[in-house]
Amino acid sequence: MKIEFVELNRDNWENCANLTDKEDNYIYPNLYSIAEAQFYEKAISRAIFSNEEMVGYSLFGEDENDSEVWAIDRFMIAKAFRRNGYGAEAIIAIVEEGRSRGFKRFITSTAEKNEAMQSLLTKLGFKTNLEKRDNEIVYFIEE
Repeated sequence: MKIEFVELNRDNWENCANLTDKEDNYIYPNLYSIAEAQFYEKAISRAIFSNEEMVGYSLFGEDENDSEVWAIDRFMIAKAFRRNGYGAEAIIAIVEEGRSRGFKRFITSTAEKNEAMQSLLTKLGFKTNLEKRDNEIVYFIEE
């Protein structure tokens, strides 16, 4: 399995916007995140592809408030593609992108009830001190 990040454009943004499901209680709609990315110059807004098929979306990059932090602000794998390893592979790739740019602190957050994401983050080496930001539990890696 190999994932790749693809820049959103006029040909793929609607497909990406439609990846979120009404049952995705813990995820901002992709349409909201795509719009939000337009107002943050450091944000990297990318569709996640595997075998030329869009499987997810992420918004990540240098934290707008702390130039020493690489943040994963939004992250989702479409319901039909979950539990196939795409999430782990994509998060690892996002962290590696940050490392390649010299970052040593990585941060993300997830809903308190999103046990699947909490488990994934812990498996990938993220830690938490149960701090909350915007009603979500903060997870981090500090190297």
